[in-house]
Amino acid sequence: MLIKIFILILTVSCAAIRPLNNETTQSKDMKEIITKEVKEPQSLPSPQNLIYKTKTFENSQKVQRYCDRLDKYFKRYEWGKSTCNDYSWNHVRSSFYGNPIVWFVFGEENENTEKKNVTFIECGVHGDEITPIKFCYDLLEDLKQNPQKIGKNNLVIVAPLVTPDSFFREKPTRTNARGVDINRNFPTTDWNEKAISLWKSRYSSDKRRYPGKSAQSEQETIFQVNIIKRYAPNKVISIHAPLTLLDYDGPHIGQENGKAAKQLLITMSNKAKKYKVSNYPFFTGSLGNWAGNERNIPTYTLELPNSDWHKTDKYYSLFREAIFHAIGNDLK
Repeated sequence: MLIKIFILILTVSCAAIRPLNNETTQSKDMKEIITKEVKEPQSLPSPQNLIYKTKTFENSQKVQRYCDRLDKYFKRYEWGKSTCNDYSWNHVRSSFYGNPIVWFVFGEENENTEKKNVTFIECGVHGDEITPIKFCYDLLEDLKQNPQKIGKNNLVIVAPLVTPDSFFREKPTRTNARGVDINRNFPTTDWNEKAISLWKSRYSSDKRRYPGKSAQSEQETIFQVNIIKRYAPNKVISIHAPLTLLDYDGPHIGQENGKAAKQLLITMSNKAKKYKVSNYPFFTGSLGNWAGNERNIPTYTLELPNSDWHKTDKYYSLFREAIFHAIGNDLK
């Protein structure tokens, strides 16, 4: 009798064990399916795909030498490497000393550019204004690491060093290699009449503000004019130092886009801890006059507090959100 009971118990136990093994196998199979689904999400990009691809072709030897030279100056100012060689630069025009004047485009550049929200951002117009140059390279890296800030229908054109000859010096200068202040050389309608006379009367022939022998005589000026004509930006942001202000030139409130453009000025200020807004006068031959006043392109001049190269990270952090907001704003 005891033997029969023992056999009965053993039979029941073995029968109970089989389902447990089946459940374990099923759980393992299900786990593999779930793991596979998690590892292979077709709709989610990998972390590498979240970085904007900035190197799509090899730069010319001339541009490579330019980047190598820039690295030396970044080292001088304790900024680390410039990352210049990490970008495939657009290059058409060079300075008097043969330094490439380069620019990079974020976004899909195609035949429908006129339908896009285009922002042109430039730095290094005056080589002795050190901090803006690092500002633009910080912006380039930020957009590279955070391409979602660019937006689907936006183009962002960045020219990080417009006047390289004035920066690549033992002691950087405001003027270019030919002694011309690029921001007094634009072909404004009053240039022929006023440029030289105002330079003599208002600035006592100060060499730092010499407008040149003729309007648009300099390669750096031609570069900016051509960029604006080519891309027809909705807005221009020019980074300078050290006046500690945010200035606007462009359409008035009663004109098309005027109200939105003025509102963007205020919003940028608010996003930068209410940075000082100033109605700074535009000058004969200046970008603000040529682009903003005469062509009604909203033109914003951001003057950083100073040219202390030790504070570049601080300045970029202060204006980061303001710049991103401007990039996304189509002024409509």
